[in-house]
Amino acid sequence: MELIEQLEQRISALLDRLDRLVADNAALKDEHSQEIKALKDENESLRNELTRERSLTTEAVARIESIVARIKDRAGQE
Repeated sequence: MELIEQLEQRISALLDRLDRLVADNAALKDEHSQEIKALKDENESLRNELTRERSLTTEAVARIESIVARIKDRAGQE
């Protein structure tokens, strides 16, 4: 009977450990999901910012080219 009691105690301890590990695993999965969401949001924000910067750069280059063309036209008229 003593061996059966020891077996029951060990099995109970293992089941308790399994419950803790399952809970820890669930917590880690939740944390991981939140971190991935935050990274995706940051990535989207950076992508949008890059798109705006490219648009501004394109606009600035077009305006500079327009100024250069006006200067060339004016120099050609003189």
